[in-house]
Amino acid sequence: MAPKDDEHGRPIHLELCPACDTGDVDRPAAGLLLQWFANDGCKDESGAKEGAHLLMEWAKECMAAHGWHWQDVPPDQF
Repeated sequence: MAPKDDEHGRPIHLELCPACDTGDVDRPAAGLLLQWFANDGCKDESGAKEGAHLLMEWAKECMAAHGWHWQDVPPDQF
């Protein structure tokens, strides 16, 4: 769930939908993550690093669609 509600006051959920994201040229990270799942990238631990990277890029892409951006914060600055 996102840290902010939508314009109607409903929580924003970041969702990955094969029917809508695979062919969407404005959402390349979503397509790559779906392709990784489709190609069994998650079948064992060998794909974990790639999957984590793809998931993070997808989350950043979703956040940007709502006007947010990822900012790295060192652990001592929480």
